[in-house]
Amino acid sequence: MPDVFILGFTKCATTSLYNQLMQHEGVSRTKRKEPHFHFSQIMGDRFDGPADNDTVSQMFITNPKQYLNLYEPGKLAIDGSAMSIEEPRILEKINTEFPKARYIIMLRDPLERAFSAYTHLIRDARETRSFCEAIDHELSGARSTYMPIWHNIKSSRYVEPVQHARHVLGDRLKVIAYCDYASNNQQVMDEVACFIGLQPIDWKRDYANRSGVPRSKLFQKALMRKSRVKSLFIRTFPEKLVTALKRNLLERNTGAKPKINSEERAYFKSVIVDEVGKIQPNTPDSSFLTSLYSA
Repeated sequence: MPDVFILGFTKCATTSLYNQLMQHEGVSRTKRKEPHFHFSQIMGDRFDGPADNDTVSQMFITNPKQYLNLYEPGKLAIDGSAMSIEEPRILEKINTEFPKARYIIMLRDPLERAFSAYTHLIRDARETRSFCEAIDHELSGARSTYMPIWHNIKSSRYVEPVQHARHVLGDRLKVIAYCDYASNNQQVMDEVACFIGLQPIDWKRDYANRSGVPRSKLFQKALMRKSRVKSLFIRTFPEKLVTALKRNLLERNTGAKPKINSEERAYFKSVIVDEVGKIQPNTPDSSFLTSLYSA
């Protein structure tokens, strides 16, 4: 069963963090980083965003036995389902089932997170709107039944989810600043290792899920969407080979990342300006949260 949960947020380098933890010999080589087992129990497994259900079919595990079989016995098991922070009931369910587990949240600048999620969907040939249009589409309620990756605003509102997680989990929760993770990687990884009961090692940096404009949208769709040929390939060849090949092809087909302009930056900040007012004073995370929303 999982000993550690990386709760979120999406596009805050949780995959890179997870991949680095997988370098440790004491960690179970989990067969799937994001099974989203608990998310699916609360939020379901059908969504309405473009290609959402292709993502579900390739990532989600809804069978309890299959979920537990992901993890090697005798080693530290890590569930990296980074959408678990999106709904309080998910966190509460996980904590009820795993009351001794450790929990990790990674946070980055909210605008950077939102734009990274937006360009991630551009990369995967799913998003067709401009950044401002995508925000308006979300605010209209049209994306309420889409997966969280589409929620540029909602998933960039960290304050209430983090405060709730701290209230529920106490000192079993570690909140990491992405800027520290990026600039002082060895130190942060050593701190994470100690927090979850591992001996520090010489960590190799990992750069996962780079966003950008696809060089070929057709190839990108073939790479990311579910198909019979792709399913057969996955069943036939070792998982390590499949993962490495997909990552290599994805990297080769990903071009330059779009740059956010001043108008988009100002619009995002105008929408999320009220977030700082939700921060409770004198909590373990209040100073960090204030720094994220006061800039």
